[in-house]
Amino acid sequence: MMRHRRLVAAAAVLVTTALAAALSGCESTGGLGSARFVVTQLRSGIADPLAVSVDGLQPGQTAVISATADVESGRYHSRAVYTVPPDGAVSLWNARPLLAPFSKPDPAGLIWSLDGPSQSQGELEAAWANDDVNIRLTATQNGRQVAATTIHRTGFAHQISTRAIFAGDLIRTTDGGSPGGTTYDVRIGTYYERDPNPAASRPAVVLIDGDDGGGSAAFTAAQLASIGFSTFVLPAFGPEGQIPGSSALSVESFDLAVSWLRLQPTVDSARIFTFGTWRASQLALWFASNQPEQIYGAIAASGTTALLCTSSALTPVLTANGLPVPCEDPSRTIADTAQLRLDRIRGPVMLACGEKDEILANACDWLAAGRTVRGGRPGDVFTVEPGAAHSISTPPIVPVGLQNLSTATAQATEDARVEFWARVTEVLQFAAR
Repeated sequence: MMRHRRLVAAAAVLVTTALAAALSGCESTGGLGSARFVVTQLRSGIADPLAVSVDGLQPGQTAVISATADVESGRYHSRAVYTVPPDGAVSLWNARPLLAPFSKPDPAGLIWSLDGPSQSQGELEAAWANDDVNIRLTATQNGRQVAATTIHRTGFAHQISTRAIFAGDLIRTTDGGSPGGTTYDVRIGTYYERDPNPAASRPAVVLIDGDDGGGSAAFTAAQLASIGFSTFVLPAFGPEGQIPGSSALSVESFDLAVSWLRLQPTVDSARIFTFGTWRASQLALWFASNQPEQIYGAIAASGTTALLCTSSALTPVLTANGLPVPCEDPSRTIADTAQLRLDRIRGPVMLACGEKDEILANACDWLAAGRTVRGGRPGDVFTVEPGAAHSISTPPIVPVGLQNLSTATAQATEDARVEFWARVTEVLQFAAR
């Protein structure tokens, strides 16, 4: 019930903002006759909210409203059919579609439901995280196009800056030396920060980057940086560019990354969070619970709350001083598996899962087990997203990871993404107080 009230309130704020912006002229319009689109977006970022409506349609008839986006790898398309009310206006935030890839009124439904060609992870990141995209909206009645407009959505590159971090950078910063040689040319990770960066120091994040599509660094770290929280991306399995899964993450690499991050002028060194999704969730929670003197809080989604080996042969996922860090047999039940000591984490903890996670079916059971260990603390968030699938940590409105889901599950997952990022922002802002 609380989550429903939050989503309704968020929609109300969006609509109110949209109307206010329209009155002040901050809208995109387009028409071919008496009908016209009104598209309101206060900012044009790829994950920023927007509201779409069409005015001047013929009442009592149906209208087909479509969205089309051409990216380098092909065309994305979405369409919805509505009954036009007596006032001739179809507003997506309060009009229920007769037929659509979303199941209820949704101000950005045509955007996040865009469906396109099969793409590699790099192509997805280029199209829906890094690059700008133009989305063509059209409205058709009686087989005739009656209104059209194009909206421009800017990639995260307009809001953030990124910097490659090499082993030599970390060692120079922490030890004061001037190393050389090929060892120091190994790329350890990437630093994301808002551009321009806030003058005051704020909490920062070490994102342990896994291989989970829309939860990858190009989406998640960019979203974190865009809302004002600098993020160091540390690949979960070895140096960046290495084949995923080919080696375990070392504790030493993590420690160097944290030491470097703590020295950045806009970072509050006492408020460092770890963040992980899917396979990286357990790593984020392990570091936060085992290094409370360095890590203040943790955010994890769609993963386990125990450090699981990669196989029943106890293949490690972490090493320390070249030796494997003990991990749990993944073939055992949750009840028979030692949970991470989340009670040791000093600051807030956020755990999230989707009830219909298609990749980790017992994700919410893991969340419940972790919550039992943690107990209740100020600022903690435990959110179980009803009806949502696995990819709840992808930024909202981004049409990634939803295409193979049923209409109801896709809608629930998009709603979960809105909720997830609202709560992530709350947790980090709570720490900034």
